[in-house]
Amino acid sequence: MKSIPTFRSTQSAQLTLFSILLLISGAAGLIYEVIWERLLEIYFGVTMTSITLIVSAYLAGLGLGSLFGGRIAQRLKSPLFTYGLLEIGIGVFGLISPLLIGWIGRATAGSPYWLVFIISFAFLLLPTFLMGMTLPLLTQAFIDRVETSGQVIGILYGINTLGAAFGCLIAGYVLIDKFGFNGASVVAVIANGIVGLLAIVAPWRHRRVSIETVPASRPSEAPKEESGRWKYQDVLLASFLVGFIGLGFEMLWFRILNILNKHTSYGFASLLFVFLVGLALGGYFWGRRADRSSDIEKLFWQVEVAAGIIASLGLIFLWVSLKSNIAFPGINDFWEMQRPAPPFVQSGDTLYFSRRAALVSLFNYFLPILLVVFPASFILGGGLPILDRIAINSPEVAGRRVGDIHLANIIGSVFGSLVISFWMLPTLGTEWTHKVLVLLGMAFPILYFMRKIKRFVPDPQPATILFASLALLIFLPGKGQFYKQLYEVATDAPQAIIQESSDSVLAITLDNESKPAWLWIGGEPNSFYPPDGTYESRGIVCAGASQPKRVLIIGMGGGVAARFFQTIPGVEEIIIVELLEDLGSLLEENVEIVRPVFDDLRIQYIVDDGRRYLYANPNEKFDMISIDPLRWYSLGHNNLYSLEAMQLYQSHLAENGVFCAYTDQTHSIPYTMSQVFPHVDQYSFRVVVASNRVIQYDFAYMESITQNYTHIMGDSLYPGTGENLRPEKLLSDLTRDRDQIIADENNSPILMDLNPVLEYYFFTAPIKRPIWLKSELRDILFPRILNCGEFCD
Repeated sequence: MKSIPTFRSTQSAQLTLFSILLLISGAAGLIYEVIWERLLEIYFGVTMTSITLIVSAYLAGLGLGSLFGGRIAQRLKSPLFTYGLLEIGIGVFGLISPLLIGWIGRATAGSPYWLVFIISFAFLLLPTFLMGMTLPLLTQAFIDRVETSGQVIGILYGINTLGAAFGCLIAGYVLIDKFGFNGASVVAVIANGIVGLLAIVAPWRHRRVSIETVPASRPSEAPKEESGRWKYQDVLLASFLVGFIGLGFEMLWFRILNILNKHTSYGFASLLFVFLVGLALGGYFWGRRADRSSDIEKLFWQVEVAAGIIASLGLIFLWVSLKSNIAFPGINDFWEMQRPAPPFVQSGDTLYFSRRAALVSLFNYFLPILLVVFPASFILGGGLPILDRIAINSPEVAGRRVGDIHLANIIGSVFGSLVISFWMLPTLGTEWTHKVLVLLGMAFPILYFMRKIKRFVPDPQPATILFASLALLIFLPGKGQFYKQLYEVATDAPQAIIQESSDSVLAITLDNESKPAWLWIGGEPNSFYPPDGTYESRGIVCAGASQPKRVLIIGMGGGVAARFFQTIPGVEEIIIVELLEDLGSLLEENVEIVRPVFDDLRIQYIVDDGRRYLYANPNEKFDMISIDPLRWYSLGHNNLYSLEAMQLYQSHLAENGVFCAYTDQTHSIPYTMSQVFPHVDQYSFRVVVASNRVIQYDFAYMESITQNYTHIMGDSLYPGTGENLRPEKLLSDLTRDRDQIIADENNSPILMDLNPVLEYYFFTAPIKRPIWLKSELRDILFPRILNCGEFCD
């Protein structure tokens, strides 16, 4: 009976201890990543460009650390002791990181994008460099025999990735919600400190694991004779492609599922959790398989091709379910906001947390992610451990080669994130980007097949699977077809116009007369046509308080608000700052009623983040600043409503200027505004007006701009719109002034950059206090209305 290598009990205990430490370390690392990325976005913008550059800088630091750690690992007498010092170093940096980011951000806010990468790289280099060193050191410490290197790497890689998965989940759902960014950082710092101290004081830290043999429980588990290895440069190239392909599929899953599950902070944490769990379990499973394989290169290409096939089957399943009207979570209730619903039930006047409601909410939210992401990520998780096993031909070079291979993998991931974000998605679209990734996976069996030919070993299997995979691509949808089918089926629209960019997927659904009906941004209904006064009503009230000449609009939306401001006599300049580069062209080409906006020389359309634009232009002053984000819980919207954001808006108002904000969260947002602005009015149609001076409304001016707008727009407005825009009706909907807001909301949280309670809400009971005007309208509003006429009599 043959035997397989295994660990003695004491040696197994050593590996178990450091596996637990690596689990905690991985969790801390992802907590930092989530926090650092969100903090850097405050100053560098919540654009796809800035996010991609920040993530690339993070990965670059990990890669350099992996390279250096691999180079020095075999020279260290005690890699585990050094590992402990690294963890303490990471914790020290993590402790000061929020203050450091704040200082760097304020000093460089609004910088050009080429500086974003340099600044992000410089800031992230030290901690990510230390993080990248850890896995090569532990690999060098625990690999004592080539025959077991696959399972050791699988354990270390898998447990570290699993820790990262739980760190992302805990940070996204619990820590930031309860403690804010600073508190979450402290938790990660404590975790690093515990790991570092335990690694340093471990009594066996100077000893390596050795292996003994025991009888195999089944003959099939016995290791087989290994085939010849690939050249080392082939392994590094394969690792580069594995990183490119894996990152590519991850980006595609984010894009598709953000449309189904909507663009919330929980979407990133949830998908990344499932993806990393799949990688972790796959790394452990395939690492053990690699040690038992007689042809590791064959196992590798089979795993990589299988990942492409499984990912393709997932997309085909979604595609077929749409065409066949098969029920699928997120599609049948597409109009609803797919987000983790707060798990609180009301009893009398009190809200109670419900574990049952929490489980049901999370199950419904995670189900589409599990179905689409987990199977393929489990297969993808085998790529790196198998490549490590192929490359390690001696225990002495284990750390160095793991460092090299993981560096190549990270370079592939960085290159993939840049190429896919800035070229493939906007040029090829999701569907063809997916096909290209599958085709890249075909490089592995081709390499294997060519090697077999050189050695005159006929093997038809690679060619057969290659042909089958190519045939599978025929069933995948073409460019734009998946999203077109999605919007037409999910919204019952007869037709949809799709435009995919590096930032998002934009759609306009048409009515039965082939006219625009709804604008969709990333899966959420943003604007509707024809206008019915919903957007214009906010503009009339705000314009009546400022009589603006210079207007800043943060967020183009469907263009209705911009079209309204354009019709106001006396407006000399309108600057529109919009995150999505292709939104303007989509509206200009397809929505006739807002087309005049793009032909007006007074209007400047800028693609940027709103806060980033204001930071970059500190001397700009406006008579009105208007913001109209989608949903209060959407990713990045806390940055628009925080106390620091309000102070930024205040500093950019002209002497008689007003800040005009749409808000569907009617408690914390007005309360935060009231901490900055001395004068605030809140209306029931979800608009809040704030100013540095007493807010006065010119009734006659409001009537004139309303009549002018309805005259210009004519029949393009929804019937009865003019009646909804009467100034007396709008002003009568005042619900609170600043004094009442402060009195009513003194128990509500103030929104802060470092405490984004808008986005991280799951374990926080929602505010459900009713809002009504407690004073007479005649007392608090009428004295502030100019040229009021009969309305104030």
